[in-house]
Amino acid sequence: AVVSTQSVEADKVISTDCGFKHFDLATVKVEELEFSSSFQVEITKPGPLTAVCIHFTCNFDGEEFSACLDTSPRMPDTHWLQTVLYLPNPIIVKEGEVVVGSIGYMKSKTNKRGYVLLLCGHTESGQEFDQTYHLN
Repeated sequence: AVVSTQSVEADKVISTDCGFKHFDLATVKVEELEFSSSFQVEITKPGPLTAVCIHFTCNFDGEEFSACLDTSPRMPDTHWLQTVLYLPNPIIVKEGEVVVGSIGYMKSKTNKRGYVLLLCGHTESGQEFDQTYHLN
Protein backbone atom coordinates (compact mmCIF):
# COMPACT_ATOMS: atom_id res chain seq x y z
CA ALA A 1 0.00 0.00 0.00
CA VAL A 2 1.23 3.46 -0.86
CA VAL A 3 1.92 6.00 1.90
CA SER A 4 3.24 9.46 1.16
CA THR A 5 4.27 12.45 3.26
CA GLN A 6 3.42 15.48 1.17
CA SER A 7 1.71 18.84 1.03
CA VAL A 8 -1.94 18.33 0.08
CA GLU A 9 -3.68 21.19 -1.71
CA ALA A 10 -6.85 22.25 0.14
CA ASP A 11 -8.95 22.14 -3.05
CA LYS A 12 -8.13 18.42 -3.41
CA VAL A 13 -9.80 17.60 -0.07
CA ILE A 14 -13.35 16.36 -0.72
CA SER A 15 -14.64 15.75 2.81
CA THR A 16 -15.03 17.27 6.23
CA ASP A 17 -12.23 16.77 8.75
CA CYS A 18 -12.58 14.36 11.63
CA GLY A 19 -10.44 14.00 14.72
CA PHE A 20 -9.76 10.40 15.62
CA LYS A 21 -7.30 10.57 18.55
CA HIS A 22 -6.31 13.05 21.25
CA PHE A 23 -3.05 12.91 23.21
CA ASP A 24 -1.98 15.04 26.13
CA LEU A 25 1.70 15.43 25.23
CA ALA A 26 2.57 16.21 28.84
CA THR A 27 1.23 12.88 30.14
CA VAL A 28 0.99 10.41 27.23
CA LYS A 29 2.51 6.97 27.83
CA VAL A 30 4.23 4.86 25.17
CA GLU A 31 1.55 2.15 25.38
CA GLU A 32 -1.11 4.76 24.48
CA LEU A 33 0.54 5.22 21.07
CA GLU A 34 -0.99 1.93 19.90
CA PHE A 35 -4.72 2.38 19.40
CA SER A 36 -7.74 1.93 17.19
CA SER A 37 -10.26 4.72 16.61
CA SER A 38 -13.38 5.15 14.55
CA PHE A 39 -14.03 8.07 12.22
CA GLN A 40 -16.86 9.55 10.17
CA VAL A 41 -16.62 12.21 7.48
CA GLU A 42 -19.11 13.77 5.09
CA ILE A 43 -18.27 14.19 1.43
CA THR A 44 -18.33 17.88 0.43
CA LYS A 45 -17.45 17.49 -3.27
CA PRO A 46 -18.49 14.61 -5.55
CA GLY A 47 -15.79 12.61 -7.29
CA PRO A 48 -13.26 9.86 -6.70
CA LEU A 49 -12.08 9.24 -3.15
CA THR A 50 -8.48 8.20 -3.74
CA ALA A 51 -6.82 8.61 -0.34
CA VAL A 52 -7.16 9.47 3.32
CA CYS A 53 -5.18 12.49 4.50
CA ILE A 54 -3.90 12.50 8.10
CA HIS A 55 -2.82 15.70 9.82
CA PHE A 56 -2.59 16.96 13.39
CA THR A 57 -3.19 20.01 15.52
CA CYS A 58 -1.03 20.69 18.58
CA ASN A 59 -1.89 23.41 21.08
CA PHE A 60 0.87 24.87 23.20
CA ASP A 61 -0.72 26.67 26.15
CA GLY A 62 1.62 28.58 28.42
CA GLU A 63 1.30 31.32 30.98
CA GLU A 64 3.18 33.85 28.88
CA PHE A 65 2.75 32.46 25.38
CA SER A 66 0.30 30.18 23.59
CA ALA A 67 0.42 28.86 20.04
CA CYS A 68 -1.33 26.37 17.80
CA LEU A 69 0.44 24.22 15.23
CA ASP A 70 -2.17 23.08 12.71
CA THR A 71 -0.94 20.88 9.85
CA SER A 72 -4.30 20.72 8.04
CA PRO A 73 -4.25 21.09 4.24
CA ARG A 74 -6.60 24.04 4.81
CA MET A 75 -3.87 25.91 6.73
CA PRO A 76 -0.56 27.36 5.47
CA ASP A 77 2.09 24.68 4.89
CA THR A 78 4.43 23.65 7.68
CA HIS A 79 7.46 21.39 7.42
CA TRP A 80 5.31 18.63 9.03
CA LEU A 81 3.20 18.23 5.86
CA GLN A 82 0.42 15.58 5.79
CA THR A 83 0.45 11.79 5.66
CA VAL A 84 -1.54 10.42 2.72
CA LEU A 85 -2.83 6.85 2.73
CA TYR A 86 -3.71 5.96 -0.86
CA LEU A 87 -6.64 3.58 -1.35
CA PRO A 88 -5.95 0.59 -3.61
CA ASN A 89 -8.89 1.59 -5.85
CA PRO A 90 -10.71 4.93 -6.10
CA ILE A 91 -14.23 5.03 -4.67
CA ILE A 92 -16.78 7.24 -6.42
CA VAL A 93 -18.63 9.33 -3.82
CA LYS A 94 -21.49 11.83 -3.91
CA GLU A 95 -21.76 15.14 -2.10
CA GLY A 96 -23.41 14.60 1.28
CA GLU A 97 -22.49 10.92 1.42
CA VAL A 98 -21.07 9.72 4.74
CA VAL A 99 -17.93 7.59 4.96
CA VAL A 100 -17.39 5.69 8.23
CA GLY A 101 -14.44 3.59 9.24
CA SER A 102 -11.66 2.89 11.67
CA ILE A 103 -7.93 3.39 11.79
CA GLY A 104 -5.54 1.41 13.95
CA TYR A 105 -1.94 2.25 14.84
CA MET A 106 0.39 -0.57 15.92
CA LYS A 107 4.14 -0.42 16.54
CA SER A 108 6.15 -2.11 13.80
CA LYS A 109 7.83 -5.35 14.78
CA THR A 110 10.75 -4.68 12.39
CA ASN A 111 11.38 -0.93 12.85
CA LYS A 112 11.40 0.53 16.37
CA ARG A 113 10.29 3.94 15.04
CA GLY A 114 7.79 2.54 12.55
CA TYR A 115 4.06 1.91 12.67
CA VAL A 116 1.61 -0.35 10.91
CA LEU A 117 -1.69 1.37 10.13
CA LEU A 118 -4.88 -0.56 9.51
CA LEU A 119 -7.51 1.44 7.64
CA CYS A 120 -10.97 0.14 6.86
CA GLY A 121 -14.33 1.67 6.14
CA HIS A 122 -17.32 1.98 3.86
CA THR A 123 -19.57 4.51 2.20
CA GLU A 124 -23.33 4.81 2.62
CA SER A 125 -23.67 3.24 -0.82
CA GLY A 126 -21.82 0.13 0.40
CA GLN A 127 -18.41 0.63 -1.20
CA GLU A 128 -15.70 -0.73 1.11
CA PHE A 129 -11.97 -0.27 1.66
CA ASP A 130 -9.58 -2.26 3.84
CA GLN A 131 -5.84 -1.67 3.66
CA THR A 132 -2.65 -2.07 5.70
CA TYR A 133 0.09 0.57 5.53
CA HIS A 134 3.68 0.48 6.82
CA LEU A 135 5.19 3.74 8.08
CA ASN A 136 8.94 3.46 8.49
